[in-house]
Amino acid sequence: MMKFVVPLEQSGNRVDKFLQSVCNDYSRTDLQKLLMAGKVFFQEKAISKNFRVEEGMEIVMEALPEKEASTLEPENIPLNIIYEDEDIVVLNKPKNLVVHPGNGVKTGTLAAGLLYHFKESLSSINGPLRPGIVHRLDKDTPGLMLVAKNDQAHRHLAKQLESHSLARTYRALVWGNPRDWEGTIDAPVGRDVRNRLKQAVTKSGKQARTHFKALEFFTFASLLEYQLETGRTHQIRVHSRYMGNPVFGDPLYEGRNACLTRVPPLLREIAETALNMTSSQLLQAVKIRFIHPRTEQEMEFEIPVEEEFAQVLEYLSSKVKSDAPDFSMEAFHAFEADMRFDDESDFYEIEEDEYEAPVRKERMTRAERLAKKKERLAKKKEIELERKKREAEKRGENPDSVVAPGYEPTIDPNLV
Repeated sequence: MMKFVVPLEQSGNRVDKFLQSVCNDYSRTDLQKLLMAGKVFFQEKAISKNFRVEEGMEIVMEALPEKEASTLEPENIPLNIIYEDEDIVVLNKPKNLVVHPGNGVKTGTLAAGLLYHFKESLSSINGPLRPGIVHRLDKDTPGLMLVAKNDQAHRHLAKQLESHSLARTYRALVWGNPRDWEGTIDAPVGRDVRNRLKQAVTKSGKQARTHFKALEFFTFASLLEYQLETGRTHQIRVHSRYMGNPVFGDPLYEGRNACLTRVPPLLREIAETALNMTSSQLLQAVKIRFIHPRTEQEMEFEIPVEEEFAQVLEYLSSKVKSDAPDFSMEAFHAFEADMRFDDESDFYEIEEDEYEAPVRKERMTRAERLAKKKERLAKKKEIELERKKREAEKRGENPDSVVAPGYEPTIDPNLV
């Protein structure tokens, strides 16, 4: 059993973050598993990973976390290395390459390739399945990535990620023209409970901030540059969709046919040709800037967009180049409204590591619906009868002689 006293500089932090600062050899995931198992205590009560620590608190840990067992085998996967020294590697990840095992993917990952090329010369902070991995890119998003070759370098780079001094710049072709030439999207991102493969802007999501700037305009699309302040899963793709400008070619976030049908008929053939030239979303990490963990010197690396991306831009430039944004395309304005989650009822409370199917309303049987209908009609007739009685009383008539609605004679009794 181990005891840790919270220092002033850790006051207000989540307990998992505090424990990571005192247990450097373990990842936050390892520590969170220990918390979820009820093996971390404050004042003899088990606490969760969301617990906030204060200066002077004594946190008790029943045991050290068990390290994740490694099932990662080295694989001879070619790597496009841009820069390498004894502490870091900067590489250009290709499209269609998963960064590390997970979600049913066991082999053919960047992590396996790193293990093959660098053997034991990789940081172990993120566990044996993610050797050297400091940050990630989606499978279909190519571009620059930073790899740590030792734990000291990894911690230094992780602090830069946390303080936002490690800058990552992306370029993306998006549908439509944004309302502003540049700006910031500040909207929390979490798992979409309607489709666990997707992320969404949700009230219970983690804080996410994306800065964007327009570089080029086309009649029905725009080339944007993005800078991440946080690094949530699918952050740029989700924020672009939320803004009303899905990434061009993105199959998961309405970046293909859902947008194609909103292009004016006279331009649809051009849009369809450009879309057919793309195998996935046109999004790429093109620049990375950071402080070297050993020399403390600022370093910056930049690459051009991939050939497929460049060909689409060249095609659109020759067909639908525009000098300024066009806000006359009402179809995309409507699309923007469709994508937003401003209504409180559209937000879902859900833990990042858990998934629970949404509660569905039970449908009434036909007999129940008929009974409900009869009840409504009876109430309506009762109200109508009371109204008629009041009117009869005002006319000086006997209110008890008023017939209930639906039972009035169809023939004048004086004629019978």
